[in-house]
Amino acid sequence: MVATTGAAAQAAPATEHGSTPEQTIEKGYALSCTGQSGGVTVTVDLYQNSAFGSHASLSVETPHAEYGGGYGPEDTTLFSNGTIAAEIPVKTLDDTAEPVGDAVISGTYAAAGQPERVHEVIEDPAHHYVITTGTNTQLRTVAAVDVLGERVPLSCSTAFAFDLKVWRLAPGQN
Repeated sequence: MVATTGAAAQAAPATEHGSTPEQTIEKGYALSCTGQSGGVTVTVDLYQNSAFGSHASLSVETPHAEYGGGYGPEDTTLFSNGTIAAEIPVKTLDDTAEPVGDAVISGTYAAAGQPERVHEVIEDPAHHYVITTGTNTQLRTVAAVDVLGERVPLSCSTAFAFDLKVWRLAPGQN
């Protein structure tokens, strides 16, 4: 992401034909964590977006098998008032996809510094251009997951809150 300031970061993108791009206001959180304890290795991704709902995914490896689970988009609150809370159904990652219980993610978060301005322009397959402006605020987290009878502390390489305006220009709008 490229950081910018001032009016250029706030102005709606112009289009060649005068059409108005689709705009969304997106507020939420993104968290990506890993952990290991008692022979259980876990990867957890949590994402909460005011415009597109919440998504959660989990991958678990043990010496004997691999497991996984997830959901989204759902109208579920994963981050609220400094608390992280999610429950993900877990299944075996084999031909049986047998349910083996739930993973319960819990923890806390707090801002770790001032919001940073962002401005990003990307091309994607569904939209010709996606232009994002707003702020990201890094988070300090303390989190763990209870899964398969083991409590696994999590270390989060990605943890931030976002407050963004996003413009999407459909093909032919540029």
